[in-house]
Order: sequence, then structure tokens, then C-alpha cells
Amino acid sequence: MPYVLGIDVAQGRTHAATRRRLGPGWGDPEPLWLGERSPAAASALFLDDEGYLLTGDAAAQAGAQVPSRLLTGFHRRIGDDVPMIVEGEPFPPETLTAVLVEGIAEHAAHLFGGAPDHLVLTHPGDWGSYRRDVLRRALADAGFPDVTLVPGPIAALGAHLPVPGPGAQVAGVCEFGADGVHVTLATASGASGWQLGASAEGVAPAAALSTLFALAGAASTSPKGLAGVVFCGDVPPHALPARPPCPMFAGPVPPAAAALGAAALAALRAEGRATPHEPPAVETTLLPQVDTLGELGERPPRPPVEITPFELPERSSPLNLFRRKRPLAAAVLVLAAAVSAGVITLTAREANAGPPPVPTPGHCAPSGEGHC
Repeated sequence: MPYVLGIDVAQGRTHAATRRRLGPGWGDPEPLWLGERSPAAASALFLDDEGYLLTGDAAAQAGAQVPSRLLTGFHRRIGDDVPMIVEGEPFPPETLTAVLVEGIAEHAAHLFGGAPDHLVLTHPGDWGSYRRDVLRRALADAGFPDVTLVPGPIAALGAHLPVPGPGAQVAGVCEFGADGVHVTLATASGASGWQLGASAEGVAPAAALSTLFALAGAASTSPKGLAGVVFCGDVPPHALPARPPCPMFAGPVPPAAAALGAAALAALRAEGRATPHEPPAVETTLLPQVDTLGELGERPPRPPVEITPFELPERSSPLNLFRRKRPLAAAVLVLAAAVSAGVITLTAREANAGPPPVPTPGHCAPSGEGHC
């Protein structure tokens, strides 16, 4: 059965969605069940005893027993030339993401009887061309040379606003997570697709909409002028206002919004509906037209490393024991040390003194026997 596949690799959980062809068109995007108890699975890998990598929830469960062989957070580390080390084996982060994608693609192929017509994979919105090229090369080596890479916020927009309307358009995305809300503004002009604009991270949930409206105001757009706002991630109850000034979308499964949008964009790509006037070098637009593997660009600078000063422990001495031991125990140890020092001193003095001196003869009063 013809279908397309969208994958959203988030920090903690990975979501996937498919869109099947129904006659001349496509059906609605549907979540692809990856976990044992939920559609999402852990963004994790585990190195087993035989050298194979387990994926998803199976990896998380095995890692709970042997944490030293669990691999997490690798998707965010793509572009870092320092590999992740497990049991002495180096694993480049981009290769680990390719392994995770390969496992999901094999699962989908088993369900639908073959490979997808197209695959769209999300990536963090702050990535540059270097990180995208590194990931694309790893995916090509794993057998996926035609993957479209799309920023997560753009994919979330794709779930509800896949094709911008005519003229200049502005929309917003509020992604709720453990570290606050990631607020992103997206713009579209003419025939181009959505492109990332200003953003703010770590926003308090109660201030998400006001922050988005402030970003829109800086772009000369009022809240009523927004094409829409997409709520995704772990959206709390009553996050959407009762009287919104513009269209707002959450969908039935907000955590899977980026994956559902990725599947919707994959269907557009499979139909060849890429925007004709889109610059080929731009990867952050709705549907990148060119995915060729050229030379890697310049590696971005590594983020600064904050080193916490490390204070060496103090030398152990009788006086320091008062600060680290109970007073009674410290007093006993100090007394024992003092007695030992006194014994050593006396012994040293006796050793240095030598035998007692022999008295020297001198004059004395004569005794009755004629000698002293």
C-alpha cells in the first residue's frame, strides 16, 4: 500500500506518523504506533551483549538494568565531532539517529508491505546547514538518500497549515516541554513555504501567548493578523484561550503534531508539490527542493564549556578531625596522636643520649687501707 512517513525525534520521545494513498488522493495523517503502551517510544538506544543496538522502549527498559549501555540525547549532539562512548565503542551521534530512523522505517515497512514513497524527518529549529548535512550523509549511508529535513516548528505547522495562503503570512508555534515553552514565529511570502522567524525558549506556560504576540508585534503583525497558532507538545489543560484573536490549533494528539505534520509534508513532496521559487540552498523552508550531498560546510563553533572549580580535600590532621568527626571520637584520636608523639620523642632522646659517662678518678681522702 503506498504511503509516506514522518518522524519527529524529540529529546525524550520519538513520534512517527503515516499518510496512506486512497485512490487519487491521500488520507489523513495517522500516528504510527511505536511504543508498547503509547504511540510514542523513547528516543533511546541500548548496546546489548552481542553488539546490536536496541531501539525505543526496549532500549529504555534494558538501560534501566544496565545504564552504562544506554544512549540518549544523541539527536541534539549531531554536529559534534566527539563521539558517544559506550563500553569502549565510539558512536557518532548522527549514526545513532540514523539507526533509530532505520528501525522505525523497518517497522512501517513491515506494517504496510514496503518502503514509504517519501520520508520527512524533523530537526531542532536552531540547526544550521552543517548539522543538516552531517545528518543527511549518515541517513544516506543507512539507505535513505532522499530524506527531507524540516525544522520541528515548521512540521508542527504542517499538521494544520501545510500550505500558506496567498500573500505574506505569519503564524506561530507554541511547543510545551519540560523546560518551558518554545515559542516560534514563522513567515511565508508569495510562493515560498513557511520559514522560521524569531523565537524564544524557556517561556513560562502562562506567558506563551503573550510572548508570541510580542514577537508578532515586532514583525509588524497584530494577533488578529496571524494565520494561526499551533499548540504542540505536552499542552496543559485550558492552554487555549476561550476567545482567541486568531485561529488556534491543538489537535487530538498535541505531542504528535510535528510527526503528523511531517507526514502531511511528505505527501506533498511525494506529489512533487515543492515550491518552484524556493532557493535550493534553504533547508528550513516548507519543502526543500534540493537534497543533494555536497561538500560539508564549515563546522560551527562549539559552545563554551563552563568548568566548575574543584577544591581538593584538606590534608587529614588531628585538627581537621574536629570538623569532620564527632567531638568525642576526635578528642580520642587527638589524645592518641599526642601520646604517640610523646613516646616517640622520649625514645629518640634515649637513643641519642648513649651509655652513662664513666667517672674520672680524682683526689680523695685516704682511707684506713691506704687507698680511696
